[in-house]
Amino acid sequence: MLKSLAKPAPAAVSAAPTPDMAYLAARQFSPQWRDFLVTLAAELFGNFSADEARGFFRQIGLRMAAEVKLPVVETLEGLESVLNGRLSAMDWGLVKLSVEEDAIAIRHSAYPGQHLDEASAEIWRRAFSAVLEGVYTVWLQTQGGRADMEAKLRAESQADGFEFAYGL
Repeated sequence: MLKSLAKPAPAAVSAAPTPDMAYLAARQFSPQWRDFLVTLAAELFGNFSADEARGFFRQIGLRMAAEVKLPVVETLEGLESVLNGRLSAMDWGLVKLSVEEDAIAIRHSAYPGQHLDEASAEIWRRAFSAVLEGVYTVWLQTQGGRADMEAKLRAESQADGFEFAYGL
């Protein structure tokens, strides 16, 4: 049985990309894999519960992060720099970290598929946000985070990126 997650990704707010952003988005999300990955996500969400499909994609993120290790850093700024280096190498976007009262806020932007057509964008957001939950969970745990802490998608995420909270 897959690990289930309690909430679906929020709906994307549709905005027409500028020609420059559309060009960059197309280059970032390879045409040879785009249709396959969106179709895979659609099939999983269509044939399993949303929690099971998100759990599947989250497991992929957990496994990927375990394979793509980060060096241990001492500061939040150092962690943000290392994360952005890894994300850049994978062409997965950018991250900005900040400390809150009970969590580390993770703002992820410029993600692959961000400017897909509306029909594809929603299903891809649901899948990719779950992958990122897994990735950030492992990467922050390996920086000294507790094993019972996870990165969780926040409901107020917008179409131009995702907001996660890593904490209790």
